[in-house]
Amino acid sequence: MPLQKLAFRPGVNRENTSYANEGGYYASNKIRFRSGQPEKVGGWAADTGTTTSALKPTTGVLWGVTRGLWNWLNLTGYNLLALGTNLKYYIQNGANGYSYDVTPLRSTTTAGEVTFAATNGSKTITVTDIAHGAQAGDFVTFSGAVSLGGNITATILNAEFQITTYISSNQYTITASVNANGSDSGNGGASVVGAYQITTGTDIYTQNVGWVLALGVVSFLVQPQPS
Repeated sequence: MPLQKLAFRPGVNRENTSYANEGGYYASNKIRFRSGQPEKVGGWAADTGTTTSALKPTTGVLWGVTRGLWNWLNLTGYNLLALGTNLKYYIQNGANGYSYDVTPLRSTTTAGEVTFAATNGSKTITVTDIAHGAQAGDFVTFSGAVSLGGNITATILNAEFQITTYISSNQYTITASVNANGSDSGNGGASVVGAYQITTGTDIYTQNVGWVLALGVVSFLVQPQPS
């Protein structure tokens, strides 16, 4: 049998099954397409850029696991890279440049809706905000707070926090940078504003499993009888 040249469509198509995607690529690993042909990816280089956020993750320079990247050049020639993680959204200005936290806000309270309660000898601060709509792992930034009277100063409270635990629809906890003492009996004052960022996601893929009850609809065709 003579040899026959095979021409495959460029790109990876996962919308159909591998059988239905005849003449195309269904799966790939470490390749890209240039001029319609697959090309091996040459590798990776570490990006040493840093984030401008005052709140740093324990590892790495960004919060979360990156789920999407988008690179573009603006009209002034800046090489920008958007990074969406399961926790944050960043825009990096050039390779190894700063990653600016531009995570959108979900909601902002009015002054006085947020109050704090500290426990002597603990870094845990209980936040009360009626119908806050947040979950553990979300980020919130406070402003307008005053000192609780002791170690928990206004500077500590007026900052960005990641919610530590969800207590109820009206309360959650955050972790301060220092332990409270017996003088921290205040509630932060009547001018506290909480700015909640969009809800975070999980850092691992979870497949939904379970049972689904399907309700069928039965139609009847009524044949008219002659009169």
